[in-house]
Amino acid sequence: MTLEDKIPAMSVAELENLHANALRISQGPANKQQAEAARLLPIIAEALVLQRAAGAVEAAEKRAVRQKDMAAARAKKTAARKAASEET
Repeated sequence: MTLEDKIPAMSVAELENLHANALRISQGPANKQQAEAARLLPIIAEALVLQRAAGAVEAAEKRAVRQKDMAAARAKKTAARKAASEET
C-alpha cells in the first residue's frame, strides 16, 4: 500500500503533519523525495478539505442532537411543573 492510498483514511492531525513534512521536503534540495512530496501536496490538501468538512458536518449533527435532547428535557420539566401546580 502506497502513501497515496493511505491518505484518505488519515485523521486531520495526521494530514496536517504529512502536509507540513511534504511542504518542507518539496522546498528542499532537488531529489526523488522532493518530486514525490510536490506530487502529493495537492492530494493531501484535498484530503484535508474533505476531512475538515466531514468533521464540521459531524459536529453540526452532534449539536443538533444535543439541542433536541435539551429541548425535550425542558419540555418534560415544564410538564412536571405544570402537573405539580395543578395538584395544589
